[in-house]
Amino acid sequence: MNPLMIRPTLLGLVGASIIVVRWFQLRRTIPLWTLAPSVLCIAYVFFRLWIFGRTSAASLYTFDLYTLYADLSYGFNPSLWCNRWVERAGLYPLVSIVYESLVLAIAITYALSLGRRGQPVRVLAVMLLAGFVGVQAYKLLPACGPVYLLGSECFTGELPPSCATVKAGDLRPVELERSFPRNAMPSLHVGWALLVWWVCSDMCRGSRWRWLALVYLVLTMLATLAGGEHYLVDLVAAFPFSLGVWTLCYVPGWGPQRVLTIASFVGLLVWIEIIRFFPGLLWSSIVLPWLISALMVGGATYAFVRLNDRRSAV
Repeated sequence: MNPLMIRPTLLGLVGASIIVVRWFQLRRTIPLWTLAPSVLCIAYVFFRLWIFGRTSAASLYTFDLYTLYADLSYGFNPSLWCNRWVERAGLYPLVSIVYESLVLAIAITYALSLGRRGQPVRVLAVMLLAGFVGVQAYKLLPACGPVYLLGSECFTGELPPSCATVKAGDLRPVELERSFPRNAMPSLHVGWALLVWWVCSDMCRGSRWRWLALVYLVLTMLATLAGGEHYLVDLVAAFPFSLGVWTLCYVPGWGPQRVLTIASFVGLLVWIEIIRFFPGLLWSSIVLPWLISALMVGGATYAFVRLNDRRSAV
């Protein structure tokens, strides 16, 4: 096994073990099928490279120059800035573990749902649906991440900052190695971490778990940027994406609130279309990318809070 995969694999196996232990404690009151996600955790940690490898092999060319160009419209390079800040603060070992512990976080969230009426099936559904839809979304704008596009020497600052600049005339599909994962847009790491926070906020009101989940989300966002796995625009895309998945699984019926599901996915598609076909729009004013990002991130978060408050009042 690749040495780099040992720690994520061990963390995934710990997650599966937590589910098994929790199920055993409640085995007299919960059905046998609720044990199944422990098997899914094991399958994921051993086969995730194969799963994303198939996604990678489907596209030789990527649009990383477009996503980097969109990132630079914020007025700086978010990934490189975050990498330098995390390194100076000595947080890189911490955020690395956080990035590798995604399956563990999802497993703990699922284990917490066991014994709560209706929660296990919802948690399982929202996490599986996010993975399925996210992999399909990757195909709309294949991209790998800044560390794959720029190379480690440029990304870590061993080369002059000019190596990370992109101009409008440079925009074109770029050929990157097929072994590089095309899993940038939206960031599923952030999407799943966001869903962990939302699920914990829904079923653990007043508990420390919801705040631990929020800290985990923030550290995951730092890790994805600092490690060069994602662009800031990928993280922004994760919010409407996650809201669409969450409302699909947690909002019952077909009332007006269901419109949020459609609106969320439409927002994700519009964001992708702007980056791919109208990247110059983001450069028309430095305010515009920040404004659109604030609307997408803030709007999704506000919509969740309102919906969750209504659900808790019922």
